[in-house]
Parts: sequence; C-alpha cells; structure tokens
Amino acid sequence: MEGHEKFYVIEGGMMKKLIVVACLLLTGCAPIFTFHPEQAGPYPDNYKEIIRAHIERTFFDPYSLRSVRISTPHEGVFATTSGYRVCLEANAKNRMGGYIGLRRLTYLINSGQVVSSMDGGYICDNPPYNDYAPWPEMEGK
Repeated sequence: MEGHEKFYVIEGGMMKKLIVVACLLLTGCAPIFTFHPEQAGPYPDNYKEIIRAHIERTFFDPYSLRSVRISTPHEGVFATTSGYRVCLEANAKNRMGGYIGLRRLTYLINSGQVVSSMDGGYICDNPPYNDYAPWPEMEGK
C-alpha cells in the first residue's frame, strides 16, 4: 500500500504568502465604523431627560443613584448605528440593597431616544467622551 498516500507540503515562503493574502482579504471585509450625521438624527439638546427616562426604565433602583456624573453628547457609532454618545458614571444599589461602586455606562442617542448602551464604558475614559460634569438632580433623595 505504499505510494497511495499523498501529502502536500507547502514551503515556508509560500505559507507566509498565503497567510498575508488571507489577512488582507479578511481586513478588506471588515466594516468601517463611520459617523453618518444623516442617520444620527438631530443633536440631543435634551440628552439629560432622555438618559433620565432610560435610567428610570432600566435600573433596578434608579432613585438610589449616588456620585452621578454625565458627559455631553458627542458624535459616535455603536456597531453600525450612528448617534450621539453620552457617558454616565454613577453608583447604584443592586437587588440585594448594597451599593455596587462607581460604574461607567455609555449610551447612544439616535433621534431622541437611547438605541444602545454598553456597560463598562471603556470609551468614556478617553477624550472627548470624558468631559464629565456632576448631575446632582439624578442623585437619590
């Protein structure tokens, strides 16, 4: 049965070329996340009211917020959706009644509503998104 098995060996130089070509092809297919103002809707002058309404609907205890800071809206993209990013930093209670510590969240506002949010908000650590200002009106009484 010798000689019936065929092995294809690709030399080192050829393998490198194949890898480079594969990477270029994959990179060419990657989407480009660009801000499109025509898709983002108008600038949300009432961004605090929009974020407040979203927090009241989504937080377990929205009235327990402490140390709240909010950024102004900046052009941004989540996945393929254009809008205006707003960063929030706050401490809130969890279901057990304990405070969880400061946490950052990023919201994307499009046409007057929050269309996406991201926990962690690593984007909020960098300019221009880290222009936080205190938001005492949101702190629990």
